[in-house]
Order: sequence, then structure tokens, then C-alpha cells
Amino acid sequence: MELKQLNKIIILVVFTISVNIFSQLKMIDIENKKFSINSKTQKQNLIKISDDNNYSIYYILNRKDFHLKKGLGTNGIAKIIFFSKKYNKGILANFEQMVFHTKTNIYNFSLRTGSHDNYMFVSSMAILDKDFNYEYFIKYHYMPLPPPKNEIYKAWITIQDTRNFCNVSDIDLKGNIVYENIDDILSNISKVPKENISEKKCNPVIYDIDLKDFFPEKIIK
Repeated sequence: MELKQLNKIIILVVFTISVNIFSQLKMIDIENKKFSINSKTQKQNLIKISDDNNYSIYYILNRKDFHLKKGLGTNGIAKIIFFSKKYNKGILANFEQMVFHTKTNIYNFSLRTGSHDNYMFVSSMAILDKDFNYEYFIKYHYMPLPPPKNEIYKAWITIQDTRNFCNVSDIDLKGNIVYENIDDILSNISKVPKENISEKKCNPVIYDIDLKDFFPEKIIK
């Protein structure tokens, strides 16, 4: 009787661990993600390409991709939103994409993180609120430590809200951010100071050129 009870406990623990592992979402999960869009019937610019009880993944459509001639393809930048239902927030990141115009009105899309080793394709990201407004900026860093430890590399992210450029919070990572759980990244928002805590000149962590090139002016949900 006790053995059966023990077996039930073990099974329950294993099941709980398994559910927890498979319910996590990482940016790397979009690697080689493929989907098709019908340019004639697709009216929205925000397309949900994955959804479960914990997360949704959105693709921000650039309608200029629909100008390809049939039979031709092109490489470009994909804007992806990883939305956590636990935190009711999303992370906007930029990755690589391949677009191919296969037949009339049909376009095939293939996504890649574009990350190489511990370097990210585009290190500038943003955290969005439930209405997809910009709430925080994220910058991913990966660099060698100064001598005599220059053989050791350090990875971290800098988080800063969009209203107060002095409230920077640095969070250490074990490696490339694309392998971090989305919820683990979002859990660090509480560490961002709410008030000015620096007497230095305050600067945004995202450069103006990045804002212009990699962030839509407004995301229409």
C-alpha cells in the first residue's frame, strides 16, 4: 500500500516537473518556424502564429513583403512578440526571416533567431504592456571581462523604462538571452528603479537609430 502511494507521489512530481518544463517559452523556440499568409485575405498587421494557455507569439506584418514577384524570395527582419499571459506583457525582438512568394496571394515565411554563439542578431528589444504599448527597453550585452579574466565572457541585459532614462537595471545571464525563459526575463521588471538614482547624465539604452529601424512607431493590436 505504501509502495503504491510512493509511486503515485513520484509520478505526480515527474508530471509537475514535465508540465513546468514544457510550459516555458524561449525566443529560440521560433527557430525555423514556418507559416503562410494570404495577402488577399489577411487584413490585420499583427498575426498570431502560436498560442497556448501560457503564451502567444505574434508576428508584425510588413506589407512591403507582399510586393515580391511570384517565384521570388527575400531575406529581411522579422519583428516578433513573445506575450506572457502570466505577466500580461510581451517582449518585442528582431530576428531574421525568409519570405517567398509561392503562388498567387500566398507568401511563405520562415523565421530564425539569427543568433551566433552568444551574440544576438539585434540586441535591442522592448517590453510591451497588455495593450502593446512600449513600457521598457532591453539591451542584451555579451563581452569579455577585462584582464586578467579576458578569457571569460559575461552576458547580461539592461532594462530601462521608456519614461525615465536614469532607472537602469542590469541583470546577469548565463548565456544568450534567446535561451532564457520569457517569464524569467519579465520577472526582472520589478528590479528596475522607479525614481532617478543617478547623478550622471541619463541616456536611453536604445539608440535613436535602433528605434527608427527596428521598432514600429505604434503596434496596433
